[in-house]
Amino acid sequence: MNLIILGPQGSGKGTQALLLKEKLDFEHIEMGLLLRTIAQEDSNIGKKIDTIINQNKELAPNEIVYSVLRSEIGKISPNKGVIFDGVPRTISQMENVENILLEYGRKINAVIYISLPFEESIGRITKRFSCKQCKNRLILEKDIQSANDKCPKCGGEVTQRADDVLEGVTKRLNVFYDETIPVIEKYKERGILYEIDGRGIVEGVHLNILEKIKNL
Repeated sequence: MNLIILGPQGSGKGTQALLLKEKLDFEHIEMGLLLRTIAQEDSNIGKKIDTIINQNKELAPNEIVYSVLRSEIGKISPNKGVIFDGVPRTISQMENVENILLEYGRKINAVIYISLPFEESIGRITKRFSCKQCKNRLILEKDIQSANDKCPKCGGEVTQRADDVLEGVTKRLNVFYDETIPVIEKYKERGILYEIDGRGIVEGVHLNILEKIKNL
């Protein structure tokens, strides 16, 4: 079985994908993380992706997405289920992504859409910080009280991703609603979309997802 998990920034789709990975013993392909990893490389492609996704706050070009996706799928046993996190994000990507999966004998069995109101997405994301030293994830007003605090785990400097500030989050959310909601609607028309309310606690959202896909 192969699943796609989609949702706006802050919906918790990454957390839910990891929980499903553990529960179902699936592999997890998180396109955003893969692209951010490449963006850190000191190479022409790394610098190009860094400019696009970190500085311009735009989606990576399709040719890069397809190349990364092919590479990752090729590393996975054909007998292993996969959770695709954050891809396809646009209508133009849908057919190409599905064709790439077919090259490896795979198809999409279900699409999980974790919905979350716009303002709640902004509230959640703008509170995200991390430690430069130990990479510990921190939540403002929970783990730290201000952006100037030190990491409570190691005392390291606290930082925030450039696209997690208000301007960056707003731009990313607008892109999601403009370009990814039509993808979600297409999967709904096919009858393979399962919408989950992302406002609940993590464990509750996880159980709702499992209930939706238990008969697949």
